[in-house]
Amino acid sequence: MPTRLASLLLVLLAVPSVSQTNIQARISQRVDQHEQRTSQVVVPPSPDVKAVRLQVLHRDATELSALSESVQSDLRQLQKGLLVKDLNENLKKLEKLSKKVRREMQ
Repeated sequence: MPTRLASLLLVLLAVPSVSQTNIQARISQRVDQHEQRTSQVVVPPSPDVKAVRLQVLHRDATELSALSESVQSDLRQLQKGLLVKDLNENLKKLEKLSKKVRREMQ
């Protein structure tokens, strides 16, 4: 009886270590596969931040110029006694855009 008990305990102790080794092998295999996949991923180069800022600044300056011409035309109409309905809105846009361009220039 004690031999049976001892052999049973020995088998019970050996089974988890064998299965644990198997689990560790599978985990390491999956980690290796994941590392291979991530090493194959190509990261696209990031756009030049300075160039993007200059493009935005140029676009804003162009818009500011067009808005300025529009406001000048509206002010000429105002001198003739005609009030353009979106003059106030255009003046606010002009002010806001000029502040934005000034900040971007700094």
